[in-house]
Amino acid sequence: MTTPLKRHADELDVDEDLVRRLLRDQYPQWADLPLRLVVPTGTDHTIYRLGDELVVRMPIMAYATRQAAKEARWVPFLAPRVPLALPLPMAMGEPGHGYPLPWSVVRWIDGERADRDTLDLTQAAADLAAFIRALHACDATDGPPAGEDTGWRGRPLGLWVERLQPWIERLDSFPGIEVILAAWQDALSAPEWNRPGVWFHGDLGGNNLIARDRRLVGVIDSGYGVGDPACDLMSGWTLFRGESRRIFFEACGLDDATISRARGWAIAPSLIGLSYYRDVPHLQQNARGAIEGALAD
Repeated sequence: MTTPLKRHADELDVDEDLVRRLLRDQYPQWADLPLRLVVPTGTDHTIYRLGDELVVRMPIMAYATRQAAKEARWVPFLAPRVPLALPLPMAMGEPGHGYPLPWSVVRWIDGERADRDTLDLTQAAADLAAFIRALHACDATDGPPAGEDTGWRGRPLGLWVERLQPWIERLDSFPGIEVILAAWQDALSAPEWNRPGVWFHGDLGGNNLIARDRRLVGVIDSGYGVGDPACDLMSGWTLFRGESRRIFFEACGLDDATISRARGWAIAPSLIGLSYYRDVPHLQQNARGAIEGALAD
């Protein structure tokens, strides 16, 4: 039995036995299906594939518990309106067996995590931009406003300044930190979003993009909300380079200020990740890769 890698000092322990017991109590029709830990792990959920068509999402941090309810409300609304597959909610689970949080079951999207090796980047740039345009065009009336529930994505980039300072102070000896901070300051200087808020996903990084046969086919996880869409352009800095980057930003159809703020969204959480995930290799590499991309031509 594979044990999930610990990501936070105070995270909840989740293993296959716990998931199996919860299923037997609450969704016995699925309780005997095979369970397989999905790796690499994300930052705030432990994920198990359930049979061939389902996924069990178990929050390991209390702050992540509202995400499942939000997805249950809004993914069915958004999914028919965007050109990439979303993980449709199938069931909500209740606390039990010492596990104190709600959890969820969603549809599996067949494929592999998207990255520079598993995608045709030129095609992916056009496909992800089409997804973003379609998402931003969805009716935002009554959509969840950007704020704490979205990890502050969709809010002004300047909200990161105070939060980042103690983490930046720990990176004095990190190679190239002066260049990284100069790029961060440049992003902060970009004009803020001054139009009505639009729907955003919040974290369109490679870990949340699904590829199949080198094509982008799905988008998982989310901090869906309504606000500044700059955070949705992060992949322009972290995943794409050169011509594919140009295609992506041009096809998204947003202004230079939004593209600049997107660079800040690629850098800010990564500055925390460089230190916070020092002992979690794949998340540490994600942070390094995002910053390398944000600084690349």
